[in-house]
Amino acid sequence: MDIQAEKLLLIEQLLLVRDAQVIEQVRELLKRESNPIIGYEADGRPITQQDFIKTIEQSEKEYEQGNYQTIENLEKESETW
Repeated sequence: MDIQAEKLLLIEQLLLVRDAQVIEQVRELLKRESNPIIGYEADGRPITQQDFIKTIEQSEKEYEQGNYQTIENLEKESETW
């Protein structure tokens, strides 16, 4: 069966579903498909693709604004620890 036929079969099955929880589970599954989890924080929280892209964009913006530390500055700071 090709993908189009599979989609039509799923649509037909969804039309017969009466349990709102099943519909919500399908919605969540589709949402994860469009924004997949690509990693996890150290505390176990998932990192989605969109969150990762936002973090990179924010980091690039801060770098362009000069908001960063050089290795030399970090080495000097670590001497006082």
